[in-house]
Amino acid sequence: MRFVSCLLSSFLLASVGIGDDVTSIKDQSTHEQSGLIQFAQGTAPLKMNAFCLNNKGKIIAVCGNRPGEVRVVNDEGTVLHAWKVSVKPESVGVADDDSILVGGEGKLFRFAADGKLMTEIDSPHAARLRDSREALREEAIANLKRNMTSRDPLGAAKSRVSSYETMLTQLKERKQKSQLNESEERLILMLPDLLERYQKQVDDLQAAAGNLTEEDKAAADAKRKSGPSEAQIKSQVESMIRTKMRVSSISSSGEHVFVTTRGIAGYGFDVWKMNLQFADADVIVTGLSGCCGQMDVQCCKDGLFVAENSRDRVVHYDIQGKEINKWGKSDRTGINGFTSCCNPMNVCFDNEGFIYTAESGSGRIKRFDATGKLISYVGDVDLVPGCKNVSIAVSPVNDKIYMLDLTRNHIKVMEPKSKKRAAGDTEVENQKVESKLRPTRANLTLRISNEEEK
Repeated sequence: MRFVSCLLSSFLLASVGIGDDVTSIKDQSTHEQSGLIQFAQGTAPLKMNAFCLNNKGKIIAVCGNRPGEVRVVNDEGTVLHAWKVSVKPESVGVADDDSILVGGEGKLFRFAADGKLMTEIDSPHAARLRDSREALREEAIANLKRNMTSRDPLGAAKSRVSSYETMLTQLKERKQKSQLNESEERLILMLPDLLERYQKQVDDLQAAAGNLTEEDKAAADAKRKSGPSEAQIKSQVESMIRTKMRVSSISSSGEHVFVTTRGIAGYGFDVWKMNLQFADADVIVTGLSGCCGQMDVQCCKDGLFVAENSRDRVVHYDIQGKEINKWGKSDRTGINGFTSCCNPMNVCFDNEGFIYTAESGSGRIKRFDATGKLISYVGDVDLVPGCKNVSIAVSPVNDKIYMLDLTRNHIKVMEPKSKKRAAGDTEVENQKVESKLRPTRANLTLRISNEEEK
């Protein structure tokens, strides 16, 4: 039940969008979905962690756990190159020479376009983490003590019941006004059962509290005051190191590489600047605020652009880390700002220097100029909402825009409305290429099996 409730809580916060009333942009958007790209691993989809495009418009996707895999595919989904990487690849970028940059689990890699390994090195933040065990230990003790003193099972159960009651009421009201999506319909079915379970937990905890003797209460209080054990502290430190080893984003422009990682203390993010050999690394930006471990920082000739999702904004820095500009705000309609708890989640650029933002709750893509002026609404991608990475890329060779649906492990393809093929044309195309393509409503689905790579 703990897994179900944790999953539901994070899902509700990000996807139902408490207070959100997202306004449709269908009549204003420039693009709509035309298909998707997905890799197969046996009978299941291959886990897709992130992707980008190279300078020729080829898709570079990092997939799987440890060991992971890098795949290079064309915009039709044909796998051109694929190779293994020793860690779980968490982020990917491309240098101006089309060499491929991969970050994951405290490691940085640079590959040639055909997959030949050029450089492999520990990320600079990995060494800093290993040298900061005392600081991490102090933070771990403080966190554990805070959890022990603030732990209130009865209060937590009551709070959960209240939250679920509110969610259920809002969903029922929304259903009366408009059609719910598939995820929301599932929630309506799940919530009554969860409410019943947690109300029983409240009743049981209240009964147990009434039966406690003064001696029992004193023993529990003494246990809280004694502090965490050495085993608890060690486990917490190791967990913090694993979490902070993650490489949130990696990008390059000119002779520079920019790597985004967690800071030593707290939950903030740092941006490291280094050369193409991953040497001469220095922190140039600190204290970025991101939700659920997500922080996307991308660079172009105009500098660095940060999707600082917890502050509902995009921040523009020069390559030395000096802030130039910032824009954005929370907006439940998604028209004049960004929706849900933490957006925008990802950013990218086109050849003209326009900035594109991606929102993980609504799937909304917007196009801005470098000053933050909204130029156009690109469209809403049909994805499973949540607080997560939604990598986005604009093709340098055509009008296609791509966005990652992390939960479904596929990349959605968006094309200008004037160029989208009719459903009948799609069916004819599917007949020509047989099993490589299949229609999904009016969309085109690309599934690449392991056998097709050989």
